[in-house]
Amino acid sequence: MLMNMLANVMILYVSIPLLPILFLAVFYILNAHSFKKGTYAHITGNSYFATLYNRGRYGEYLTYQELKSFEAEGGKFLFNCYLPKNDGTTTKIDVLLIHSTGIFVIESKNYSGWIFGSEKSNTWTQTLRGNNRRVQKKHFYNPIMQNNTHIKWLKKIVGNNIPVYSVIAFSKRCSLKDITVDSPNVKVINRPSIHETVKLLGNRSIQSLSKMDIERIYEILYPYTQTSEYEKLKHIENINTARHTSKKATRTSGSEMNRNAKEPSPNNETTKQQNAAKQEIKQEPQEPGPKSDVPEQIIPQNNPKICVRCGAEMVLRTARKGEHAGEQFYGCSRFPKCRYKETISS
Repeated sequence: MLMNMLANVMILYVSIPLLPILFLAVFYILNAHSFKKGTYAHITGNSYFATLYNRGRYGEYLTYQELKSFEAEGGKFLFNCYLPKNDGTTTKIDVLLIHSTGIFVIESKNYSGWIFGSEKSNTWTQTLRGNNRRVQKKHFYNPIMQNNTHIKWLKKIVGNNIPVYSVIAFSKRCSLKDITVDSPNVKVINRPSIHETVKLLGNRSIQSLSKMDIERIYEILYPYTQTSEYEKLKHIENINTARHTSKKATRTSGSEMNRNAKEPSPNNETTKQQNAAKQEIKQEPQEPGPKSDVPEQIIPQNNPKICVRCGAEMVLRTARKGEHAGEQFYGCSRFPKCRYKETISS
């Protein structure tokens, strides 16, 4: 009797520390099962864990979770639409909701920190506090302008007669400190308020799409979500190349302006050159690459190899240990956060 009581106590003692792990395992299993049956997994083909541990994908999924009740009203969702542009490149829409009140083009920004920006400025500012409490400022391309580019090429495909709304959805970890928006069909919000925002925008619509209209638009746009890995990588490469070129042009223009400021020219030639340089600086920058709080790396034009997992630059490394010591390989520059690597065929 005593031995049985001791055995039961020991089993209970061992089991108690395992309970949190068991609960966590059950939680993940149930969530993964629910995720697999949802529209996001069906359209993107991404697994639950591949979504959960990718900041950009997870932001898109949370946006869908906030809005998925619109499916009961006949709405349809598409994710990661790679729409063609006239120059042979593509522009990527994060989330599309096709609803009876119109098409909602949603740019998901899964950022943190304080956000400052206006509709007319080329860049916005993200302010973060590091571990040392020092304030860090990062600049990113105006997401309203980014979404305007999406909408421009979307209308080339679906036409101009359908109401289209632009919604920029930042994570709830963001504080939108000083955001100026003038256009009535544009909203910049935190993700938890996106359902209400879409409702308010839709209530303004004087046009209604029928179930047949929604299905037709969905069928037209769906193929643009089924993009090959090669095309996705090409999209990232084009963005990084364009940004590198844009920054180089800006630096060159800035240097030219400094020289012109120091060297007097007759007949107001200095002023003309400065104005020309300013116009060059104001050229619209290209869309940013994958969304992340980590600054994105630029891929030099002489080394276009990029990481297929996170889109960062791949660097040439040499193995120092093990059976492959001395052999060269390409590894992700974000190591150890990303451990993707490619061997070099001999």
